[in-house]
This record gives sequence, structure tokens and C-alpha cells, in this order.
Amino acid sequence: MNEAIDQYYADKGQYPGTLDALVTEGYMRKVPVDPFTNAADSWQAVPSESDPNNPTATPGVYAVKSGSDQTALDGTKYADW
Repeated sequence: MNEAIDQYYADKGQYPGTLDALVTEGYMRKVPVDPFTNAADSWQAVPSESDPNNPTATPGVYAVKSGSDQTALDGTKYADW
């Protein structure tokens, strides 16, 4: 998904407003299932930083993280990966 977000940014000069925008604009066929939650709607969007050239613009989706609250074997949360 992060590659699709990067491609969207490269094409449009801004980050997508939602993950669904990646689907509706043809960057992905569908939002994939989070392997830790087994749900496609549990992803946590990491917002982009504000655009200094357009400070009133709403930040887009810069990256995604798992929406899981589970802990990995190394003691870190999957959501922190």
C-alpha cells in the first residue's frame, strides 16, 4: 500500500485523502486485509505533514500502519511497525 501511496503522490503532487481514493483512482484494486486484524477497514492512516505552500489544505495519507493492538514476539506493538 505504501508503494501505491508513493505512486499517487508522484503522479498528483499530493497524498490521497483516504485509502479508498487509491482504489477509486486505480492505484489498487481494493484495500487489502490487515493480516493482524483480518479486516480491510482497520488500517491506521499516518497523516502527511502540512503543505507550507498551502497551509489550509487537509493533510493526506502519508503511510499506513496495522490497526492491531496485539504485541509481537519482540514485545513491540504491531501498530508501531
